Amino acid sequence: MGRHEFSLTGGARRVVLATGLYASTPVHTALGWLPVGDLKPGDLVLTRDDGLMPIITSQTEFRRALWSVRLPQDAIGNCATTLLPPGQPVLVRSLFAMPFSGDDLGLIPATALEGWRGIAPQVPASPEPILQLRLSRPSVLFAGPGLMVSCDGSDQTRFDLKQLLHCPSRPVLPLAAARQMVSSLVAEEASAFLKQFYAADLPDAPNLS
Repeated sequence: MGRHEFSLTGGARRVVLATGLYASTPVHTALGWLPVGDLKPGDLVLTRDDGLMPIITSQTEFRRALWSVRLPQDAIGNCATTLLPPGQPVLVRSLFAMPFSGDDLGLIPATALEGWRGIAPQVPASPEPILQLRLSRPSVLFAGPGLMVSCDGSDQTRFDLKQLLHCPSRPVLPLAAARQMVSSLVAEEASAFLKQFYAADLPDAPNLS
């Protein structure tokens, strides 16, 4: 989470967006769903690709979130309303991601989701501490039945060339590309809705004769 730097540029000022998970965010662990704030090094968390893996470190994000990204219940597999820091990468399925990741799954900053399925910025940001979990290698964690978020590997992993070549980390789409990807998802869902609407059987006109 801390390895990926997302920024907004205003004039000469560069603002780096906070990444990580709020302390109350549930994560799927060996003991079921537990808040991130209750986890400690050595606890096992469920990853998408490597099963259960131990937490190596848990650190508090030093950057303050300028705002939170609010995901309404069931927006993308979250069973309850969920808040994420704006820079936190989220795994989303779209063919748009193919050139970046080689498949139809792309990691995008949470702020890029705004405007899709009721997802919106929340100001002021949540006052909860933001925590960064690090595993033995970069992984994707479950923060809801279908909500998947990325997690960095330990500092040692970053400099282990052999391990990086064996298990390369999934890239995170640049913010501009991520927003374009979400725009394409919005358009696809709007098109599908219109097709269903016009394909619906309309009642026959009453016979007035």
